[in-house]
This record gives sequence, C-alpha cells and structure tokens, in this order.
Amino acid sequence: MGPTIILAGAPGVGKTSIISELARIAKKEGRTIRVINFGTTMKGLLESAEEMIHRDQIRKENLNLQRRIQSEAAREISKTKNEDILVVDTHLFIRTAAGAFPALPETVLKELEPSVLVLVEANPEDIAKRRSGNGNRHRDQQTLDDVRFDLEWSRKTAAACAVISGAPVSIVRNEEGRQIEAAQRILQIVKEGGL
Repeated sequence: MGPTIILAGAPGVGKTSIISELARIAKKEGRTIRVINFGTTMKGLLESAEEMIHRDQIRKENLNLQRRIQSEAAREISKTKNEDILVVDTHLFIRTAAGAFPALPETVLKELEPSVLVLVEANPEDIAKRRSGNGNRHRDQQTLDDVRFDLEWSRKTAAACAVISGAPVSIVRNEEGRQIEAAQRILQIVKEGGL
C-alpha cells in the first residue's frame, strides 16, 4: 500500500496550487498521486444523507454532526489507499463558534494512518490577500492577526497530530509565485522518507 500524506495548512495558504504542481511533477517522474479533499468528502457524505450544506458552512454546524461526518469521511478516504501516493488535502483545525475545533482528531488520524504530515505555510500578508480574493469560498472576514493566529495554531496542532499518529511533520513554505518549489520539496520529503 502506498503512503498517505496529509497536506494541511490554514485557509488561503495555497494548498490547491501546490497540489496541482505536485501531481504534474510526480507524473513526470512516473509516480501517480491521488488527491482527496477532506472537506469535499464530508460535503459528499452530507449530500448523500440529503443534507445540503456548502462545505464552508459545515464549520457552523453542530459539533456532534461535525465529529460524525469527520469520522465517516476518514473511513471513506482510508478505503482509497492503494499503490499510489494518497494526498489528503485538509486543514488542521476549524474555526467554530465554540473555538478552534480539531480537523484531525485522534479517531481521524487512526483511520487515515498518515505516513507524513506536511504543513504548508506562507506569509500572513499573502494569505490575507488570497482569502479576500477568492470569491468561490464563503469565508468569514478576518484580520491579519486572525491569519497569524491560524498559522501559529496550525503549527501547534500539527505537533499534536505528530505525537498522536507517530508520523513526522515537515513544514513547507509556499512563497508567492513559488508553488513549483514547494511541490518539489514535498516530493523530496516523500523520497527521503522512503515513501
């Protein structure tokens, strides 16, 4: 069975751009990457249950519903493991009315069995600009201090996930216009880890 990479980061850090480059570079090297977005999987499960909720609105739902859907999504994703590299695109925590809610609680980590956790980071100013410029998403207005909090909390949560899962954490910077370099670094992490 191939490795599972959890690729996480604060909203607006540029994970989607990196993943596109990662798939392209890996293909050139004869490797196949399967990407699954955790939030999209949760949304699909809710739609199957005839609960129509935009994926950016799930975080505003009852915490028990969120926990249940997280566990179901982790089970669904874990069924897709095969010889390819599985990249799970997610966040480390979700802002809820009750506070910072873990996106990767112990139950989810045990189901996914990550080989490595990759935390993508960028400059707070770049993230704030990306968040304000993405009209396809339903994000709450946030300040630069909110972005800094998200980056700090993501690091802390990544460390906790590493302790729980036993998987190493690597931090990859996504500087503006340098997604290719970030993708190359992730592929290098996979190679160096023997994954």
